[in-house]
Amino acid sequence: MLSLMVVPDYLPDQFSTWYLLNNYLQKKSDQNISLIMPPSFDEVKAQQDKEKVSMLFVNPFAAGNYVREQGYLPLVKPKNQPDEIVIVTAADSEINAIEELKGTVELALSNNEDANFIGLRLLEPANLSDDELVINRKDNFLMVASSVIRQQAKIGIIQAEVYDSFNSVTKDQLKVLLKSRINEVSHVMLYHKDIADKAEPLREILCKMADDSDGATIVKALSFPEGFTELSEEDMEFMIDVVDTLRM
Repeated sequence: MLSLMVVPDYLPDQFSTWYLLNNYLQKKSDQNISLIMPPSFDEVKAQQDKEKVSMLFVNPFAAGNYVREQGYLPLVKPKNQPDEIVIVTAADSEINAIEELKGTVELALSNNEDANFIGLRLLEPANLSDDELVINRKDNFLMVASSVIRQQAKIGIIQAEVYDSFNSVTKDQLKVLLKSRINEVSHVMLYHKDIADKAEPLREILCKMADDSDGATIVKALSFPEGFTELSEEDMEFMIDVVDTLRM
C-alpha cells in the first residue's frame, strides 16, 4: 500500500478536502493509498522516523531535507501558487511601514516554518535586535491575527493565502504593512525513490485534476485553482537554493 502525508499547515476547512483528493487519486490510479494527516510537525517527524511514507506534501523549507537527506524526488507543485506572506498590524496602529517599528516589538508567529523565515527576512529593514523582538507563538494563523487585533502583539506574520481567506470583519481590523514577492517557492509533493515505478502515472493524474469537474472542485477547495503542474528535479533544486539563500 502507498501512503501520502500532508504536513499540518493547511487551512482548517481543507482537512476533509485532502481526503477527497486521496480518494480521487486512489480511484484514478487503482492504487490503495493511506492518507496521513499529522496534527503537528513533531508528529510529522515521528512518522518519518517510524516509517518513511511514499509521498509527502510539504512546504519548501522542509523539502530540502527530504530531497537531499531522505531519498525523495519531486512529483508536482500547485500551479502558479507561490507561498507568500503578509506582515500585519492592527488597523488603528500608528505603524504604516516596517521601518517605523522601533523599540520592543511583540511579533505573533505560527508554527509555519516557511512563513516565519520569509517574514523575519522582510522585517530586517526595521533593524530590531533579538532583545527588541519579542516572539509570541500561536497555533495557527487565525490566532496570530486575533493576537494582533487584540493588541497582544504589535505585528504578525500570516500566509497570504490564509489572509485572503479571512472574512471582511477580520480584515477590517488588520492593516497589511508588507507582502512578500518571492514567487519562486511553493509547497511541493514529493515521492520516495522506492515507488519510482508508480510516480509517472500519479504525476499525470495530479496534473490533469483541474481538467475534469470532480478534480477541479477538489483543487479549487485546496486553493489551487489551476491545479498541479509537474515539478522537475532542476526546478526543485533551484527552489531549495532559494530557500537556503533566505536562511543565510
